Amino acid sequence: MEMILNILLRLILLFSLVFSTTVFAQSTAWLSSPQHPPAQVRLMLTGELDAATQRLPAVLQVKLEDDWKTYWRSPGEGGVAPSIDWQGSSNFESAEWLWPVPQRFSLLGLETYGYQHSVDFPLLLTVTSLTQATKLQGILTLSTCTNVCVLTDYPFSLDFIPEQLRVDSEAMYLYNKAKVAVPQVVSGNNSKFIWDANQQRLQVNLAKGVDWQQPTVLVDGDPDTTFKLLQLEQSANGLSAIFNGENWLGKPELLGNTLKVSVFDKQHAYEYHATVQAGVVILESVSWFKLLAFALLGGLILNIMPCVLPVLGMKLSSVIAAPHQQQAHIRRQFVASAAGIVASFWLLASFVLLLKFSGQAVGWGVQFQQPWFIAFMVLVTGLFAINMLGAFEISLPSSWQTRLATSGDNSYLGHFLQGMFATLLATPCSAPFLGTAVAFALGADTASLLVIFTALALGMALPWLLVAAFPRLAQALPKPGKWMGTVKLMFALMLLLTCLWLVSLLANFVATPILLAVVTLLLLVFVLILAKQHGAKVLLISLSSMVLLGGGVALLGAFTSERWAKALPTDLVWQPLQQSNIAEQVKQGNVVFVDVTADWCITCKANKVGVILQNPTYSLLKQPSTRLVKGDWTKPSNQVSAFLQSYQRFGVPFNIVYGPAAPQGIALPVLLSHQAIEQAFAQAAGSAIRIQE
Repeated sequence: MEMILNILLRLILLFSLVFSTTVFAQSTAWLSSPQHPPAQVRLMLTGELDAATQRLPAVLQVKLEDDWKTYWRSPGEGGVAPSIDWQGSSNFESAEWLWPVPQRFSLLGLETYGYQHSVDFPLLLTVTSLTQATKLQGILTLSTCTNVCVLTDYPFSLDFIPEQLRVDSEAMYLYNKAKVAVPQVVSGNNSKFIWDANQQRLQVNLAKGVDWQQPTVLVDGDPDTTFKLLQLEQSANGLSAIFNGENWLGKPELLGNTLKVSVFDKQHAYEYHATVQAGVVILESVSWFKLLAFALLGGLILNIMPCVLPVLGMKLSSVIAAPHQQQAHIRRQFVASAAGIVASFWLLASFVLLLKFSGQAVGWGVQFQQPWFIAFMVLVTGLFAINMLGAFEISLPSSWQTRLATSGDNSYLGHFLQGMFATLLATPCSAPFLGTAVAFALGADTASLLVIFTALALGMALPWLLVAAFPRLAQALPKPGKWMGTVKLMFALMLLLTCLWLVSLLANFVATPILLAVVTLLLLVFVLILAKQHGAKVLLISLSSMVLLGGGVALLGAFTSERWAKALPTDLVWQPLQQSNIAEQVKQGNVVFVDVTADWCITCKANKVGVILQNPTYSLLKQPSTRLVKGDWTKPSNQVSAFLQSYQRFGVPFNIVYGPAAPQGIALPVLLSHQAIEQAFAQAAGSAIRIQE
């Protein structure tokens, strides 16, 4: 009988343990607020208690719908970090909040750091006694934002006895997974933080220890001060970063304070602590003379790009057709065109600023990622091509009668529009010096951006201004005659080809049957207008000449191809752009060639046809130890934009070579050459490259 009673007592005890709320109360339910449904939170205890330190790991889960985000411990220029008020808790001493690596967000010109969609925060809770009943009671205050911000409170409560907790495998998995993303604290690292109170700049010097790929460096520790990165350099001695410190209460007082510096990339995440010392911070000054010279040269070179040639042809036609114009009239025409170029660049600058303030990706030619812009350019280019044939005139409102792109248009508004149109057609082209100037402009403040874009505009307008200054240059052109009809027809054909090229760019957004219908309609309209304006005889002669010319060029090319080019198959195997894959391939001893390109980028096409698909570069890219990575920027891509901006590049083409001896990458010039690629490959591999023919 006694044995039976003992068994019953043990069963009752086991039953009470299994179904006791103190055992199972290890997690709150998903908490939400009726006033803010997009956010949910949950607190989970892992149950893996450390008896020596009396610490209990926990995980705070946050789920956010759509584009809502919450913030890191140091939110940046906006936002509020999550926090918990533990008042009401008993048998509870403290909580240590661990912060995973945040993302960077930019909105309306403000930079913030936080988490989007979901985040798990590891917590380390310290209790007073392992055997006493414990109450965790508090209020989580969570700030969540999209284009508006909401501050929400989530009350919660958990009751348990620490030593009776069971291990929750799901909570342990979430805790360990989240903790991996938390930067590892580095001690005894010989780090030095220098504060220049006069310039309000902080210099962070970190000793060599990690081979950073593309590090992000964040400073926090003073809740009222925001730190904006000004300069980041890596060397054999380590990593050095300079920040501008701004405090909304006045001048920051950082001397003697302990700051935290978090450094992370795709592979590593570390946190450094150091006490701020006084010193002088020297920031490498930007050579404005050099930048302005680059901008002027870059804009000037745009005039000889194939994108702009049709518009220059239109301008020459208008001058030749009216040889007896007065010098003052010619001067005003070319000044009007130059003003159109400057105005168009200012519109581009305004467009870029709008993208920056809205947090979107910015870059040279990004408007060609939008189908509506390409469709608009197709319409305008088609009208210009048709008007070159003298088909019709376009009347503008307010009694401004002007011909758009006709040879006889002498109105200043028409010349102004020609200048604007030339600029729009120039944007898919990249040129030497242009990339450097644009990269600085897009990463600088508003005033600097406007100055650089104005310099680009003046550089492109320089030939037009030269004629305006010396009108005799225009009068020195050949006299008009019958040959003018042939020249006008040639320019019209060039514009038509430009229009068809723009239509081809819509293949990424529009169905093929629709594009074929548009191309057929364009060609039909062009042929009908050509026949109407110049007669069937001219039409037949033009078409026959084009066929004969095309056939002659093809025949000549077939007989002489061995002398000037070797046809190569386009069988190169490209992998999509992923920074982690690049680092992994480099670790395996491979050389990685990255090509960031776009279908609308004419310079990219020239690099591909003239260099990448020609020997010796083609054979170099086919080597067993070479890996090829392509970033497609034809459509908007946050990943490709972030990759470009990490190298202070804001346009395509961009080519870079990685290797065991160059894990940081060797950037190549905008216009590729076989020699530059071979040298980069040899340097990245750490030895001479032998090309296997």
